[in-house]
Amino acid sequence: MKYVATIHVRPKAEVRDPQGEAIVGALNSLGLGVANVRTGKEIVVTFDAADESAARRATDIMGRELLANPVVEDFSVELAAG
Repeated sequence: MKYVATIHVRPKAEVRDPQGEAIVGALNSLGLGVANVRTGKEIVVTFDAADESAARRATDIMGRELLANPVVEDFSVELAAG
């Protein structure tokens, strides 16, 4: 079965996010009163798996072993049958 995983990778809460800080400054200069911004990346992967359980295991491996740096980043996954 085909699955589509959207993997969101963001800096851990305790890790400084310089890009997010720059965006806060820029948005505030526009008068928007923003308090905090956390940046990240979104990776969309289409792949085949036997079932949803196998697809979730595969996306966990993708996030842990390749897409996110476990020292400074967290990841989350949205999985849909595709």
